[in-house]
Amino acid sequence: MKALLIQHKDAGAGSTSRKALTTALEEAGWKVDHLSRKKAGAKSIAKAKPDLIVVAGGDGTVASVIKIVPDRSVPVALIPTGTANNIALSLGVVGAPDEVIQGWDLKRRKRLDIGNAHGPWGCRAFAEGVGFGAFADSLRLASDLDGDAKLKAGRTALREALGEAGSLPLDIRLDDVPLPDDLLLVEVMNIKLSGPRLMLAPHAEPGDGKLHIAFVRSGDREAMHRWLEHAKGDAPVERRSGTEVFVSGGGVTMRIDDEHCWLEPDSQVTIRLEGEPVQILAPADAPAMAG
Repeated sequence: MKALLIQHKDAGAGSTSRKALTTALEEAGWKVDHLSRKKAGAKSIAKAKPDLIVVAGGDGTVASVIKIVPDRSVPVALIPTGTANNIALSLGVVGAPDEVIQGWDLKRRKRLDIGNAHGPWGCRAFAEGVGFGAFADSLRLASDLDGDAKLKAGRTALREALGEAGSLPLDIRLDDVPLPDDLLLVEVMNIKLSGPRLMLAPHAEPGDGKLHIAFVRSGDREAMHRWLEHAKGDAPVERRSGTEVFVSGGGVTMRIDDEHCWLEPDSQVTIRLEGEPVQILAPADAPAMAG
């Protein structure tokens, strides 16, 4: 059985280095091929003909790979080595790399939907979510720190952006039902967690075929600001779920996964889940093909 290991070239140390991960995979009975994240594309993955695609890294690396998997019947295994690890945590994948590898069972999988944001740029895929307003603005203040310090810096940046945010000049509709018009931020999520490991959509299941919307109204600015100090308990956001989000307007910052851009005035954006879900190897306590 062939495993294709994809990670940043020369990324990691100790148990997360390419050498250590290769050794752990071989000890688990896998024949291992390698691709760097930079060289991982749909064609190169298909050419390798893997029985299992193994992605080691944080959310950026994970999202970049699972969005381009050419054959979604081939399972994907995650080895979370990043800071937030939102995608892996939302799927229940936690633990040291060797423990994660030893727990794999090809029959035990979870579905992970992949979304597309259609707009002036064409079509952009996403795994984690699409956002507008204060959260997207906070990505411009990205820190070079790692670990808990980076999570804290991300939450601090969001508090600052939230304090300066005005109501979004957008008309946002979920399944043709309008959202309120006094919103400071809107997150259209595919998973439970977002950004600096914020639990904004606790009831979201990655393969439930639904988009989960979390938004903050102007009257909840101070409550959200206080919550971000520790990010414990239920976030003071309003939530809805549906299958399609339509956005018109612009003149704001938006994000697609971990990349931010400027949404020009008078734009139109449609967000929905499309295509077959990706199949992710699930942790030992998850039922087969859950989600």
